[in-house]
Amino acid sequence: MFTYNFSVRDLEYFLLILTRISCFVYTAPFFSTANVPKRVKIGFSFFVAMVLYRFVIPHSTLNYTTVMGYAALVISEAACGLAIGFVAEICISVLSLAGSRIDMDIGLSMVNMFDPVSRQQIGFTGTLYQYAILLLLIGTNMHHWLLRAFVDAFSLIPIGHVNVRMENMVSVIVGFMTDAFIIAFRIYLPIFAVMMLLNSILGILAKVAPQLNMFAVGVQLKMLVGFGALILTVGLLPQMSDFIFSQMKNMVRSVVEVMH
Repeated sequence: MFTYNFSVRDLEYFLLILTRISCFVYTAPFFSTANVPKRVKIGFSFFVAMVLYRFVIPHSTLNYTTVMGYAALVISEAACGLAIGFVAEICISVLSLAGSRIDMDIGLSMVNMFDPVSRQQIGFTGTLYQYAILLLLIGTNMHHWLLRAFVDAFSLIPIGHVNVRMENMVSVIVGFMTDAFIIAFRIYLPIFAVMMLLNSILGILAKVAPQLNMFAVGVQLKMLVGFGALILTVGLLPQMSDFIFSQMKNMVRSVVEVMH
């Protein structure tokens, strides 16, 4: 008969680990996909928490005396897991921003699709880029790196010792928003250049041959040239994924440094 004895302190310590890992799974890319059953997410969080509690994380004494003190520890651990997973998700969500700008330029801004992963209405190009980057994330085992980075964060941010410096956190968040727009614009830049060149040509033709209906001709030309540019830039997806994943690593590292 298998028996396992543990004290209330051990249970409290395990629950803090479970809180951090479950909040990370709730927000991190690949782990937080909406089409994964909630029971699978709960079971995965519980299994990882058991492994970390039993074999990885050294046990230490928690500094609290009242129920409110323990509640504060739970909130801090939840904030830590949410922050690490959320900054990684930011890098994937910028693809929706870049895709919306591309759809607006090539004339597909009215085409919205229901994404079963995010359960939101998203544009055609944004959906294409998100699934492509998600496949590259799985193919390059980037989700393994993300999980290892989260586990390594326990050595820098021990359980019950989350210290969020608000001034540094605000500066990091502002930097994240700037980086997100930079990433989105770099993805959008090839299509932007092609569409600007096409608009310049159409503007010249409108002056040279005013009898032509440039509005009717321009819509078909924009879609044709836009789809051609998308096909030609498919080869840039590996470089795009490398850039996004490197930014993801920098963001996760910055958040961990702020909170330890």
